[in-house]
Amino acid sequence: MTTTTMPAALQEGIWARLGWQPHSLQREVLESQARYQVVSAGRRAGKTQMGAYRVLPEWFRALRDRDILKARGHRREFWIVGPEYSDAEKEFRVTWDALKRLGVAFETGSANTPQSGTMRIVSLDGRFVVEAKSAKYPETLVGEGLSGVVLAEAAKLKRSVWDRFVRPTLADFGGWAVFTSTPEGRNWFYDLWAAGQDPTRPEWASWRAPAWVNPHVYRSPTDPTALATLAELRDAGQLPYPRHLTDKVNPEVLEMFLSMSAEAFDQEIAAQFNTYVGRVFKGFNEEVHVTNQDFIPGWYTYAAADFGFTNPFVWLVLQVDPHRERVHIVREYYETGRTTEEAAVEIEARGLTPPGLLGFFPDPAEPDRAAELVQRLRLRRFSPGSLTIADRIEWIRRKLGAQFPLEHARTSPGLTINRRCLNTIREFNAYRYPDTATSAADRGRAPSENPKKVDDHTIEALGRFFSGFYGRPNTRGGGRQSHVHMRR
Repeated sequence: MTTTTMPAALQEGIWARLGWQPHSLQREVLESQARYQVVSAGRRAGKTQMGAYRVLPEWFRALRDRDILKARGHRREFWIVGPEYSDAEKEFRVTWDALKRLGVAFETGSANTPQSGTMRIVSLDGRFVVEAKSAKYPETLVGEGLSGVVLAEAAKLKRSVWDRFVRPTLADFGGWAVFTSTPEGRNWFYDLWAAGQDPTRPEWASWRAPAWVNPHVYRSPTDPTALATLAELRDAGQLPYPRHLTDKVNPEVLEMFLSMSAEAFDQEIAAQFNTYVGRVFKGFNEEVHVTNQDFIPGWYTYAAADFGFTNPFVWLVLQVDPHRERVHIVREYYETGRTTEEAAVEIEARGLTPPGLLGFFPDPAEPDRAAELVQRLRLRRFSPGSLTIADRIEWIRRKLGAQFPLEHARTSPGLTINRRCLNTIREFNAYRYPDTATSAADRGRAPSENPKKVDDHTIEALGRFFSGFYGRPNTRGGGRQSHVHMRR
């Protein structure tokens, strides 16, 4: 079987012989020992080299093991798969040229003719093979066991290409896989990226980086804070942009920011997965706001509810720091087809009424169900306040954008979510307005004031907490009630 371990000295030696200097992201990816590596990066970030240079050391390993491979009748075979041959050709071309420069002898069967779709490297008496494949023709994705595969422009591939055709071929030899792409919304490629962020899945690793991470293309730096501020000004229609901000952005990046649509720039250049039109919480970023933090000792614990049956019954367990600044969502209950009694039993059985829980903020539209929860869970019920949807959204946005100091000069967002709260994370990404101001204006309509009543169940529950705990968003820190809630 193969192994994902790649000796650092071997890689460094190859890079030195080729005169190649990887930038920080490329180095981190190529030095990773994860079996499955997912790289979401903007255009011109250097993804092609990451895929190609992952294959190069395998020739030297096949050279070392040639006699063993021959005795067993095995070979080390690697695929580069793209949506079209043209997508796979880039990685293949870099691999072909680099092996040639390293002095590798190519044998009969080797060809580099992209026009006909024949791109294949054969070496070491046929014990080392690299082949470019097009997912457009799934029947070609059938073969013997693979030792590794690079899936180029992976977000454009169908999930079945990986699940049905490629993944099974890696089983024989414990082969590895590298997925490189710019994002295409939250499709299956996003799911793979999320797997790489999950600490319970050690075989997976993932990275997300904007295009300007590549200093060989974008030679002057881009200040991400300045760019984020420019985006806020753009969304608010506040022009012209201040010079002290534009001067902090690479000229090429700035030109694309000014000339591309916000959605196109965020996806193609900034490599953001968040491309929903009219997205309510544009400031929500999983790399910032989603953490592995569990219950925090010394923080105050509450719950918030949104009642449903056909729609989900939601129960969020959240904590507030002693200064009433930071809010952390620790657990979620999100189930359909549950009566209040059934939900209460499951909430208690799942440990979602932990010791120290001070009470919950219910759905005010169904006081009878709230009263039943009080009786069954033996919890105090707090008033969820009477803020408008806009005010509750404003609180959530403020907390997403706020940064509060921690020890050693670090900062933490004002709102974070435990990684296990999958439905909460999904709804923060999917919650949106019916129309953007631009598209509504194009049809001669005013944009809707309130978001769509879809993917809003955890948002409704959290909004009730903010309404009842903090009060109106234009008052500092909320009202008198919040101090009462914090008594143990």
